[in-house]
Amino acid sequence: MEFLLLMEKDVLTQAICSSSEKRSPLSFENLDNYPEPIQRYFRFALKEGTDPIFYAKLIHGGEFRTAQNQPWFPIKGYYHYLADPPTFFWKGKIKPLPFLSISARDYYYQGKGEVRIRLGGFIPMGKYSGLETNEAALIRFFSEMPIFPSVFLTNNYATWEEIDSHSARVTIEDRGLKVDGVFFINDKGELVRFEAQRARVMKNEVHMDKWTGNFYDFKTFGDVKVPTYFIAEWNLPEGDFQYAKFTVEDLEFNNPQ
Repeated sequence: MEFLLLMEKDVLTQAICSSSEKRSPLSFENLDNYPEPIQRYFRFALKEGTDPIFYAKLIHGGEFRTAQNQPWFPIKGYYHYLADPPTFFWKGKIKPLPFLSISARDYYYQGKGEVRIRLGGFIPMGKYSGLETNEAALIRFFSEMPIFPSVFLTNNYATWEEIDSHSARVTIEDRGLKVDGVFFINDKGELVRFEAQRARVMKNEVHMDKWTGNFYDFKTFGDVKVPTYFIAEWNLPEGDFQYAKFTVEDLEFNNPQ
């Protein structure tokens, strides 16, 4: 069994073990320790007294492209998330043609990140790893924390700094890595955008560029409100390049079976 399959199995095993741990219900007692816009977001997205989320599984559809001048292709994928330690495993499949597929896997696991791309699921097309990839994967993890928002209250690896009434900077440290970004919250309390400097590989060269995740269409799953439509884009000198549009098709919490 290849490493990535073993890793996915290990992530699920950790989630199953976590399911037996006793956790305190969510409390807003120390909400004043957070920036005001983040407090507004917590009150919008979370319900005090409910169980915190330690594991989430998301299934998504959507569209993807690798260049500005390319057409959009349908994509299907799924995630496993662990709240602590910060972990995600993602697998997706793009169908540029009915008879052709491109599979990709991305993860952040034990302080390491890696991206693998294969044609038809077998022919290697690309593999990215190293410090910049580790940092980029950790940024991806916490940009997607609105999927399981109780982790904002229960983690011990994030620190906050208020910027203004609609934005706050978060810094995350894990296994020697340190990355940061800015969350934007509207008047309703919806977390609508995340921005960070993130590594981008172009022609085997690593560039640090501004990256944005946009969040739309909040819906209630269980006791939390989460965005169900995401657009990811690079904000480049030559213009914004949207490359991923994901739509949530199914979302489960704390059920790793």
